[in-house]
Amino acid sequence: MARKDGTDLGQFARAAAIAWDLAANLIAGLLLGAGLDWLGKKLFGWHTFPILMLVFGAFGLAYGMLHFFREAWRLNRELSRDWKRDHPPDLPPDLPPDLPPEGGKS
Repeated sequence: MARKDGTDLGQFARAAAIAWDLAANLIAGLLLGAGLDWLGKKLFGWHTFPILMLVFGAFGLAYGMLHFFREAWRLNRELSRDWKRDHPPDLPPDLPPDLPPEGGKS
């Protein structure tokens, strides 16, 4: 619902969800890596504790950043389109619509 000052609470909630999604992807990657490290140690005797956790944490961070930028670009496009619709360009009223190009002959 748009308010009188032009802000939209839905857009704010969407931006906040994008930020939480970045953190959730990072945490999910860290937990998945730590779980695989633990499973590898229990089943196979591998001692890789920080390695898989860091690798999957980096994957989670990379996916979170990718999703963050995609959503931010999408939100920016929507806001730009809405702003352009609400604020059309001001054209001088005395110019005819079919002006020849600069320096060109008609």
